[in-house]
Amino acid sequence: MHNHAFPQEARVLQGEPAIRSISRVNKASSSGDNEQRRAARKRYQAQYRALYDQLLEILFQLDPIGVHQDDADKFVPELATMLPRLREARIADDVEQIVLEELRRWYGRRRLAKLDPERLTDATIAICTAWNHFLESSAR
Repeated sequence: MHNHAFPQEARVLQGEPAIRSISRVNKASSSGDNEQRRAARKRYQAQYRALYDQLLEILFQLDPIGVHQDDADKFVPELATMLPRLREARIADDVEQIVLEELRRWYGRRRLAKLDPERLTDATIAICTAWNHFLESSAR
């Protein structure tokens, strides 16, 4: 029985250096992969930040219900709830619905009664354009 176990032990011991060298190769390639992932993540974060800034400016400039004429940063809470939902959108009507739902959520129906349909349409088009540009640039 001892002889039967010995060849298996020899295989494990012989395989051990190979495993070490494979792990070195994996570490070298994974560090390259990690650098690529980090660079891709930084690019994505920069693109996402640019999208965020664009959408904040769109909401501030077009302000479909006329709530923040003096400070773009006041739209930060609204944008924080709109932006993650854009992934749900398939067509411009979906984007418009998201904007309306979030404005209603933040300001209520009474404030939404002051909605300027033309500004909402302009905001929807601008948001769709920025979102599509973001999707194209982050896919590269």
